[in-house]
Formats: sequence, structure tokens, C-alpha cells
Amino acid sequence: MDKPETAKEFIKHFVENLHPYDFYALYWLGAVLFFLLILIVILRAKEGLSAFLLLIFMSLTFFGFPTSYFLIHKYLYGTEYKIEYIKKMEFANVLVVKGVLTSSGEENITNCKLHTFITPPQDGFMENLQFMYLIKPLKKQSFEINELLEKGQSTDFKMKFTNFQSKKEINSSNIYIYKDCSNQNLQKEKN
Repeated sequence: MDKPETAKEFIKHFVENLHPYDFYALYWLGAVLFFLLILIVILRAKEGLSAFLLLIFMSLTFFGFPTSYFLIHKYLYGTEYKIEYIKKMEFANVLVVKGVLTSSGEENITNCKLHTFITPPQDGFMENLQFMYLIKPLKKQSFEINELLEKGQSTDFKMKFTNFQSKKEINSSNIYIYKDCSNQNLQKEKN
């Protein structure tokens, strides 16, 4: 089982996997914020319009780059997964999950890190709030796939969770996978 990433490792991994389009988005966002700030100063006499522009400025400051990062990486490194097999072993505290990962983005993928969360099964109304259990899941684990995936290609993956205990049956709706995919060849070209 992989050890959890430290904050320093996470930031280093994040910065290393920035695409050139992320930098272009950051430059454009900076230019828009700069001109918006100048417009706010020029129109400061019109309080209502100035306040509205300030609200837009603050929103872009806090949510602009994360939103552009998410949209760019979804377009470039988009993937879809399908869980095909889930089995809790009867004589050992082990859960086995098998599935298929398919590339749907425009760039080739050479590395994909799957951050997997298994949440406790819920019934009734609590089933609608199951996403809240991602904060404290039954088990979480990261799994890495180092394989070339071109657009439309698929690969199988298999994860094994040891020391897994749950009284209820686990199904695919209890498993959440956050995919962090990239093309390591682009990082080598940058260096």
C-alpha cells in the first residue's frame, strides 16, 4: 500500500505536471485581472458598478485558475473509468477492485494516478449525502498506471485494499476515483 503524499510532494507533483496551456491561462487571467483592477479604479465614483466589478475581480482571483486548470486538464487528459469487479474476500480482510480506464482526452497519457476512496454504504436519504464521506472514507489508496494511452485506448487496472473491514456489501457506487493523468514526455521536453 502506498504511503500518503506529504504536502511538499503534492505541490512538487502539481507544479511538475503543469501543461504549457496552464501557463497561458495564468497569463490571460493575470491580464484580465490587471485591466479589471484599472477599470475598478477608473469607475470608483460609480459605487454600484465598481462594487460589481470588484465582485467579479475577487471571484476570478480565487476561482479563475483552479477552474481553468480543471477544464484544461479535463480536455487534454480526460479519462473515464468503469468498475467491472468488486470482491470482498471471505477469509481475509481484503477488497479487490478491477476496472477499465479509457483515455478520452486530446493528449496521450503516459502516467495516471488514481486516488481511490471507499465510502461506507448508506441507505435511504443518507445515500444522497454519501459524497460527504469522502472526508473520512473506510479506506483510501493511490494507485499509479505507467502506460502509454492514446485517445480511445483502454487499460485494465486492479487494486487491492488490505485490512479492509465492512459489515455491508460494497458496490461500485461506494467507490470514488479521482484521476490525475499527465504526459511525462511533455515534462521532459520542458527540461
